[in-house]
Amino acid sequence: MPLFKKLIEENFILAVWHLTESEEFFLVDKGKFSASPEKLDEIKVEQRRREWLCSRHLGWSIAKEIEGKCDGVWSDSYNKPHIKNSELQISISHAKPYVAVLVHKHNSCGVDIEEKKNKLIRLAPKFLTQYELGQTNSNIDALAIAWGAKEAIYKMYGRKQLIFKENIFLHKLDSIQQCGHIKSELKVNNIVTNIDIKYKQFENHVLVFTG
Repeated sequence: MPLFKKLIEENFILAVWHLTESEEFFLVDKGKFSASPEKLDEIKVEQRRREWLCSRHLGWSIAKEIEGKCDGVWSDSYNKPHIKNSELQISISHAKPYVAVLVHKHNSCGVDIEEKKNKLIRLAPKFLTQYELGQTNSNIDALAIAWGAKEAIYKMYGRKQLIFKENIFLHKLDSIQQCGHIKSELKVNNIVTNIDIKYKQFENHVLVFTG
């Protein structure tokens, strides 16, 4: 499981792996890194099974690095991952051939990794407001980061009631760089939460995460 990128900051660790291992590589330790190993039986596609195993293994490894121990990763009824018997917060994403895991010491968090695909131009009106569409100007980098940002916030929120165009709003999409940050607002029940979103571009992918 080759480490592709690792970012260590005061309050979190973010790691990206280039997934090359077979399913069998992870199964030996499944009982250690997964607190709900039965979930694997619900996944039928081989690539998804490998991503599930790799992400839990990676989350377990990061949690042990931070706290010295980890009782495994489990998922709640909203499919939001958690670290068993710990206050650490975790978020998971994958886009073949990469798996990304973010573990935060205190706050609920979100990470998303996306491949830049032209279909985002067609899909953009479904998840971006007119203001956001105008900022992206159909730029594929900006669109991938915008999608990743809304996915990361959705994961941070942890429940499934959010509608991307009605609850999550992005700014600074017209000044995308190789790496940087954009501002966002999460609006739920008339309560507005400002969230700083960081991003990094590499190869044909973007990595987007809450800080």
